[in-house]
Amino acid sequence: MIGFLKGTNIHSGKDYIILNTGSIGYKVHVTLTTKAKKQLQLFIYTKVTESDIALFGFQTKQELEIFESLIKVSSIGPKIALSILSTTTVNNITQAIKSANINFFTAIPGLGKKGAQKIILELKNKTDKNDLNLRSENQDSDLYQALLNLGFKSTEINPIITKIDTNTKLQNQIKQALKLLQ
Repeated sequence: MIGFLKGTNIHSGKDYIILNTGSIGYKVHVTLTTKAKKQLQLFIYTKVTESDIALFGFQTKQELEIFESLIKVSSIGPKIALSILSTTTVNNITQAIKSANINFFTAIPGLGKKGAQKIILELKNKTDKNDLNLRSENQDSDLYQALLNLGFKSTEINPIITKIDTNTKLQNQIKQALKLLQ
């Protein structure tokens, strides 16, 4: 099974790229934002059927994890899951699931009301219990790591990290975070 590929995007199709990893080119289905990049490191989901082997590539482990959760929902296939990830971020998807925002999902091309309801119904309990194993994209940031090193717990950091201005120096971000954590 292929789990990771690194290479150069040498051709883009409608919903895929050809990723050159030396002397081998892999056809990888990707999100629209990923398709626009030239040099890529992708976490890969491999789908094997009787007639096909398809690769789906994601820039972050979190994107891969939400993709895997979405395709476990009945009637949601890889193309719809990829379409969802092409239109928004992992944080927005998990927030929409937690808040049961059907309109968020019905705005995605190819996803109707019933599909949106199934996603929310089947994944809401998992987000409440943290069974989705989805980390916030912010958890890879320098600020998040700095706050962990200062002794704060994830449960304390996650609610405040999105309130911090990330356009400032790390030192200023930490000061803002400390004020919010008191």
